[in-house]
Amino acid sequence: MTRPFATLALSLLALGLPLLPVPGRSAPAEEVVSPSRPDQLRLADELQRKGAIFYGAWWCSHCFHQKNLFGTEAARLLPYVECDKTDDGRERCRKAGIRAFPTWVLGDKRSEGVMTLDELRTWAGLR
Repeated sequence: MTRPFATLALSLLALGLPLLPVPGRSAPAEEVVSPSRPDQLRLADELQRKGAIFYGAWWCSHCFHQKNLFGTEAARLLPYVECDKTDDGRERCRKAGIRAFPTWVLGDKRSEGVMTLDELRTWAGLR
């Protein structure tokens, strides 16, 4: 019988990758480098005003991709909760029932996974 976690762990170690996030490593959000367009800034502001919350983790490549869809300035405006840097963030994510990253929550609505800007607009009722 194969043990998937053991196989994954050995593969990561063989590649020189850590099994757990490395404390102090920079968050992908800090690597967003493309300037934001007006439509990206407007959507980030509208999502925040509407009460949407974006839950993610600093080590999550999908969260990094989601932020990059907004560009640098708009990514900083996103209503983002970091689920893995502090005890407070981990507790907020636990209470919100976050099981995957990224997760968007707006009232009773929840969406897991990366969404395009158009999908986010539609999901949040901003069209």
